[in-house]
Amino acid sequence: MADFARYLPLSQRSRIDERGVTSDRRQPTSTVLRSIAGALRRAGEAGWSARTDAEAPTVADAVAALVAGFDRPPARRVLDSAQHALGMNGRSPAPDAPVEGPADAAAALEARAVTITDRPQPTRLVELDDAVVAAVRIGDALGTPIAVPPLASGAVALRRAAAAPTPIRAVIGGHSLHATDAAWTIGHGPVLVGTADELIRFLAGFGREAPRPARDGELGDRGA
Repeated sequence: MADFARYLPLSQRSRIDERGVTSDRRQPTSTVLRSIAGALRRAGEAGWSARTDAEAPTVADAVAALVAGFDRPPARRVLDSAQHALGMNGRSPAPDAPVEGPADAAAALEARAVTITDRPQPTRLVELDDAVVAAVRIGDALGTPIAVPPLASGAVALRRAAAAPTPIRAVIGGHSLHATDAAWTIGHGPVLVGTADELIRFLAGFGREAPRPARDGELGDRGA
């Protein structure tokens, strides 16, 4: 069972088959990368320049940041995150091989997906995090959500919640978070809800709406 599964309702829901649950992130990471690649090909040049948010102003910037993170050493990631938090750099480092457009970017993401699938070592959660957050950000910019497997969004939400900065902790502290469209819940306490994409946006710091208390009947059969 995945190392985050004890925080999710999956083990309490007999209608969900858990035989495929694993702590290896290779499959979900490659799946998300391929989904982003497909979205970029469909959107073409118009989507490539679509506006996103302050951290990655365009889809091109978001993709460049994602590609630049491939195989970045953990120590480098920690330093980059600290510098970003302190406002010392506003942009992610450029990829070693710059992506020149949507077709080039899609090819790079598909190649990375193959590398991840074929390599013997497991994929770290941080790389899945990169892919999922990029998928949400790019899907928003393109106006078409990019599909993310529920176990992937749940794992990333748990990681983000555990390391959330103070303003986000002030909202989610003492609460659990339930994805209304992905059948997962993380944390403990009174439930706050949103779609998986909404929760990822908020936890990643670029969402405009905080998770909210559940409405009557919104929690379904999760046992609330």
